[in-house]
Amino acid sequence: MSTNIAIKVDNVSKVYRLGAKEDAQDSLLKSLVDAVKSPLTNYRKYRSLYNFSDLDFDNPDASADPNVLWALRNVSFEVNHGEVVGIIGRNGAGKSTLLKILSRITPPARGRVEIHGRTSSLLEVGTGFHNELTGRENVYLNGTILGMRKKEVDRKFDEIVEFSGVEKFLDTPVKRYSSGMRVRLAFAVAAHLEPEILIVDEVLAVGDAAFQEKCLNKMQDVGSEGRTVFFVSHNMPAVTRLCERVIMLKNGQMADDGPAHDIVAKYMH
Repeated sequence: MSTNIAIKVDNVSKVYRLGAKEDAQDSLLKSLVDAVKSPLTNYRKYRSLYNFSDLDFDNPDASADPNVLWALRNVSFEVNHGEVVGIIGRNGAGKSTLLKILSRITPPARGRVEIHGRTSSLLEVGTGFHNELTGRENVYLNGTILGMRKKEVDRKFDEIVEFSGVEKFLDTPVKRYSSGMRVRLAFAVAAHLEPEILIVDEVLAVGDAAFQEKCLNKMQDVGSEGRTVFFVSHNMPAVTRLCERVIMLKNGQMADDGPAHDIVAKYMH
């Protein structure tokens, strides 16, 4: 394998088994019997939700079970160090599921992912924030969760606060922050971690236009420094401005992969 590869996704599938509807009982006796049996029944239901031995991963269409949701189907690609890659597709295409697998939040049902480099992920507004702690305390907490040492946070603290623009509210509990303020602070911490790989889901939509511009500039700086950026967004102008390459997902499968302007044009039409 080439040493220049930052991320390798090899034949990855992610499957969820939907819960079955409870059967209503028409008599008190049946209800009592079910209550006695419920621990074993519930255990079997729980186990069945994570048992996919009955599925044909090489031919997902052959598995017609309506209670099975294929979030990703046999997705494979490679990303080199220094590439800025956009992930696009309709709602439910599998974009966020892919990023959660890349971020080690959830494992694939089949396939493997290799990541070579320090990774920072921003998948949801204020991920890792504690509502009762102040903004200042959450900078240290979130920085630690993302892998920063205290000395590193100390060194970057002023830059993080200046970038976020929430200096006035730094010693206020984040439960009183607006969603825009939370994403400002969360993005500022993630962006200043100086990761080799930065994974950003659709979070910039919460910020105002000025902050979105600021974030795009920051991600362009990260890309220009030779680091890898994974960017999911429904904002096509932002995708074409930031990304050199775009991967399009459709129904959990790879629909296309190529130059940003070409893939975005296909998606729009």
